Amino acid sequence: MVWGKAVILGVRLMQPSIDLGALKILIIDDQEFVRTIVKKMLLQIGIGSVVEAHDGTSGLDMAERERPDVVVCDVQMRPVDGFGFVEALRGQPHGRAMPVIMLTAHTDAATIGKAKELEVNAFLAKPVLPPALKDKITLVMAEARKTAG
Repeated sequence: MVWGKAVILGVRLMQPSIDLGALKILIIDDQEFVRTIVKKMLLQIGIGSVVEAHDGTSGLDMAERERPDVVVCDVQMRPVDGFGFVEALRGQPHGRAMPVIMLTAHTDAATIGKAKELEVNAFLAKPVLPPALKDKITLVMAEARKTAG
Protein backbone atom coordinates (compact mmCIF):
# COMPACT_ATOMS: atom_id res chain seq x y z
CA MET A 1 0.00 0.00 0.00
CA VAL A 2 1.05 3.56 -0.60
CA TRP A 3 0.74 4.97 2.89
CA GLY A 4 3.18 6.97 4.90
CA LYS A 5 3.47 10.56 5.94
CA ALA A 6 5.20 11.79 2.77
CA VAL A 7 2.62 10.17 0.53
CA ILE A 8 -0.40 11.28 2.55
CA LEU A 9 0.86 14.86 2.58
CA GLY A 10 1.40 14.78 -1.17
CA VAL A 11 5.15 15.30 -1.07
CA ARG A 12 6.63 14.64 -4.47
CA LEU A 13 8.89 11.62 -4.45
CA MET A 14 11.08 10.12 -7.15
CA GLN A 15 8.53 8.63 -9.52
CA PRO A 16 8.77 5.39 -11.44
CA SER A 17 8.13 5.44 -15.17
CA ILE A 18 4.42 4.98 -15.85
CA ASP A 19 2.81 5.57 -19.26
CA LEU A 20 -0.15 7.68 -18.16
CA GLY A 21 -1.53 7.72 -21.70
CA ALA A 22 -2.07 3.96 -21.54
CA LEU A 23 -4.14 4.12 -18.34
CA LYS A 24 -7.90 3.94 -17.91
CA ILE A 25 -9.22 5.67 -14.79
CA LEU A 26 -12.69 5.29 -13.27
CA ILE A 27 -14.00 8.33 -11.38
CA ILE A 28 -16.80 7.70 -8.88
CA ASP A 29 -18.49 10.74 -7.35
CA ASP A 30 -22.13 11.63 -6.84
CA GLN A 31 -21.55 15.27 -7.79
CA GLU A 32 -21.34 15.79 -11.54
CA PHE A 33 -19.27 18.98 -11.26
CA VAL A 34 -16.65 17.14 -9.17
CA ARG A 35 -16.47 14.34 -11.76
CA THR A 36 -16.06 16.98 -14.48
CA ILE A 37 -13.23 18.74 -12.63
CA VAL A 38 -11.41 15.49 -11.81
CA LYS A 39 -11.84 14.28 -15.41
CA LYS A 40 -10.34 17.53 -16.74
CA MET A 41 -7.39 17.14 -14.35
CA LEU A 42 -6.84 13.53 -15.42
CA LEU A 43 -6.86 14.48 -19.09
CA GLN A 44 -4.57 17.43 -18.33
CA ILE A 45 -1.96 15.15 -16.74
CA GLY A 46 -2.09 12.82 -19.74
CA ILE A 47 -4.41 9.97 -18.73
CA GLY A 48 -5.52 8.15 -21.88
CA SER A 49 -9.06 7.11 -20.95
CA VAL A 50 -11.51 8.26 -18.26
CA VAL A 51 -14.85 6.65 -17.40
CA GLU A 52 -17.35 7.87 -14.81
CA ALA A 53 -19.92 6.58 -12.34
CA HIS A 54 -22.29 8.56 -10.10
CA ASP A 55 -22.33 6.31 -7.02
CA GLY A 56 -20.87 3.17 -5.51
CA THR A 57 -23.40 0.84 -7.14
CA SER A 58 -22.86 2.15 -10.66
CA GLY A 59 -19.14 2.28 -9.87
CA LEU A 60 -19.10 -1.46 -9.17
CA ASP A 61 -20.83 -2.16 -12.47
CA MET A 62 -18.41 0.12 -14.31
CA ALA A 63 -15.37 -1.42 -12.59
CA GLU A 64 -16.47 -4.89 -13.67
CA ARG A 65 -17.30 -3.84 -17.24
CA GLU A 66 -14.41 -1.44 -17.91
CA ARG A 67 -11.64 -2.97 -15.74
CA PRO A 68 -9.91 0.37 -15.07
CA ASP A 69 -6.27 0.56 -14.06
CA VAL A 70 -7.12 2.87 -11.13
CA VAL A 71 -10.33 3.99 -9.41
CA VAL A 72 -10.59 7.54 -8.02
CA CYS A 73 -13.51 7.48 -5.60
CA ASP A 74 -15.21 9.98 -3.30
CA VAL A 75 -15.92 8.88 0.26
CA GLN A 76 -19.31 10.53 0.82
CA MET A 77 -21.92 9.40 -1.71
CA ARG A 78 -25.45 8.05 -1.61
CA PRO A 79 -26.88 5.44 -1.62
CA VAL A 80 -23.58 3.48 -1.54
CA ASP A 81 -20.64 5.48 -0.17
CA GLY A 82 -16.99 5.09 -1.11
CA PHE A 83 -16.30 2.66 1.72
CA GLY A 84 -19.22 0.46 0.68
CA PHE A 85 -17.91 0.53 -2.88
CA VAL A 86 -14.39 -0.50 -1.85
CA GLU A 87 -15.67 -3.26 0.44
CA ALA A 88 -17.79 -4.70 -2.40
CA LEU A 89 -14.98 -4.24 -4.95
CA ARG A 90 -12.47 -6.11 -2.77
CA GLY A 91 -14.97 -8.99 -2.59
CA GLN A 92 -14.90 -9.49 -6.36
CA PRO A 93 -12.06 -11.40 -8.08
CA HIS A 94 -11.27 -8.57 -10.51
CA GLY A 95 -11.37 -5.98 -7.73
CA ARG A 96 -9.07 -7.46 -5.11
CA ALA A 97 -5.95 -5.86 -6.56
CA MET A 98 -7.54 -2.88 -8.37
CA PRO A 99 -5.86 0.29 -7.06
CA VAL A 100 -8.24 2.74 -5.37
CA ILE A 101 -7.51 6.37 -4.52
CA MET A 102 -10.06 7.91 -2.15
CA LEU A 103 -10.92 11.61 -2.32
CA THR A 104 -12.47 13.39 0.65
CA ALA A 105 -12.75 16.63 2.51
CA HIS A 106 -12.68 14.64 5.77
CA THR A 107 -9.13 13.73 6.77
CA ASP A 108 -9.83 12.72 10.35
CA ALA A 109 -8.17 9.65 11.85
CA ALA A 110 -11.38 7.58 11.73
CA THR A 111 -11.85 8.16 7.98
CA ILE A 112 -8.20 7.40 7.20
CA GLY A 113 -8.31 4.35 9.48
CA LYS A 114 -11.40 2.98 7.72
CA ALA A 115 -9.72 3.51 4.33
CA LYS A 116 -6.63 1.59 5.47
CA GLU A 117 -8.80 -1.19 6.92
CA LEU A 118 -10.46 -1.62 3.50
CA GLU A 119 -7.07 -1.68 1.75
CA VAL A 120 -7.52 1.62 -0.05
CA ASN A 121 -4.24 2.24 -1.86
CA ALA A 122 -4.01 6.01 -1.38
CA PHE A 123 -5.88 8.97 0.02
CA LEU A 124 -6.17 12.55 -1.24
CA ALA A 125 -7.71 15.46 0.62
CA LYS A 126 -9.94 17.84 -1.33
CA PRO A 127 -9.36 20.21 -2.98
CA VAL A 128 -7.13 18.13 -5.24
CA LEU A 129 -4.48 19.62 -7.50
CA PRO A 130 -3.30 17.94 -10.73
CA PRO A 131 0.31 17.33 -9.55
CA ALA A 132 -0.88 15.55 -6.39
CA LEU A 133 -3.34 13.43 -8.38
CA LYS A 134 -0.63 12.52 -10.88
CA ASP A 135 1.76 11.58 -8.07
CA LYS A 136 -0.81 9.31 -6.40
CA ILE A 137 -1.70 7.57 -9.66
CA THR A 138 1.96 7.00 -10.45
CA LEU A 139 2.65 5.66 -6.97
CA VAL A 140 -0.33 3.29 -6.80
CA MET A 141 0.45 1.96 -10.29
CA ALA A 142 4.09 1.36 -9.33
CA GLU A 143 2.96 -0.44 -6.17
CA ALA A 144 0.45 -2.53 -8.15
CA ARG A 145 3.17 -3.56 -10.60
CA LYS A 146 5.52 -4.52 -7.76
CA THR A 147 2.80 -6.61 -6.14
CA ALA A 148 1.81 -8.30 -9.42
CA GLY A 149 5.35 -8.93 -10.57
